[in-house]
Amino acid sequence: AGEVVVVLETALPIKFADTIREALDREPDRPARFVGIEDLPKRVQVMAPDVAAVQRYIADHCRD
Repeated sequence: AGEVVVVLETALPIKFADTIREALDREPDRPARFVGIEDLPKRVQVMAPDVAAVQRYIADHCRD
């Protein structure tokens, strides 16, 4: 109630397509929104393990 929660997702099955293909001997399902995702620019922000710094970064880069 009144709190903002940030969830970082890192385990979409499509990220492990090679492993799924090898295990199941078929192509994994790829939702339409992820078609071509490999061609998009990658963005990485390395941060110190500091809660205040993470909070500032999120506040500074949050879209309303």
